[in-house]
Amino acid sequence: MATCKLPAALFAATAISLLGTAAFAQTSAPQSPSTPAAPVTPVAPVQPVNVSPSVSMPSLPRVSAPVSGGTFYTPGKRFLNNNDAAAQNQSDDKQTKKSAASSDLEKSLLGAAGADFSGLTAQDLVQMAQSGSITNVSSLLGASNFYKNSNASAADNQVLLQKILSELTEIKKAQSQSLASSSTGTKPSTLPPKILRFVVNANDVLSKCVQVYFSDTESDGSFLLTGDAKCLCENENISETFYLLFKASGTQNSKTVYTVTPTLSQSKKADTPLGKFCSAVNLTASRVGNLVTLHSLQDGTMADLLLDIGR
Repeated sequence: MATCKLPAALFAATAISLLGTAAFAQTSAPQSPSTPAAPVTPVAPVQPVNVSPSVSMPSLPRVSAPVSGGTFYTPGKRFLNNNDAAAQNQSDDKQTKKSAASSDLEKSLLGAAGADFSGLTAQDLVQMAQSGSITNVSSLLGASNFYKNSNASAADNQVLLQKILSELTEIKKAQSQSLASSSTGTKPSTLPPKILRFVVNANDVLSKCVQVYFSDTESDGSFLLTGDAKCLCENENISETFYLLFKASGTQNSKTVYTVTPTLSQSKKADTPLGKFCSAVNLTASRVGNLVTLHSLQDGTMADLLLDIGR
């Protein structure tokens, strides 16, 4: 009898264990993906906002152009009251007079282009410089007139040179007696400023020079060079005086650049090396330190000029 009770108790325990496992598996199983989601309530569309017709946008203020004396506004011009207008008229009158003065100066320069300076030699200029009558070329015309046109044309520079020579001729005439009594016939100085080399078509012009004059150098480096020379041409002795205006026209590669304007006076018109050189146009020179160099090749005429201005 005791033997039959053990299996019955074992069967009951096994059944209870199986029921607990099934219950656990049922609670742990995930929900099926086919389960429908909760419905979403739709949102009502936003109604447009109507602007009330009674509300108006602000407008920009209107600005009227300033008007004085019935004239229209001109950009860059300040409108004047009566007192200012009178002052402006006086300024305009001064400008008109200044323009007229400039015009008179130009007429004077043009009139000097035909002046005769053939009797003006380098020896004369040396004597006038020794007496203190002349120093630099701007003192003859006034600095404002000499420097007023830094971009002058070749014709303008030629007129300027003629005016300088005309003024020097007038000084010589005023001092003719004193110059005649003090004539010493000195040779060109061996000290600077001086000509180191002057060759035209293989002709040594420097060896023919009997006197040389250098004016004092201007503040911008400009100066006047004048020389007396004698040469034999067609079995005749020809006396020549050359005038070279070295007008500073700027700098290039740290060098002072000159526009060189030549002219020549001869005792008799002849085809000489100096004549060929002084007939050239658009001559330029450059300065490095105290040395001024000019090289030119025009119409078969080759020129080489080297100066030591010593300043």
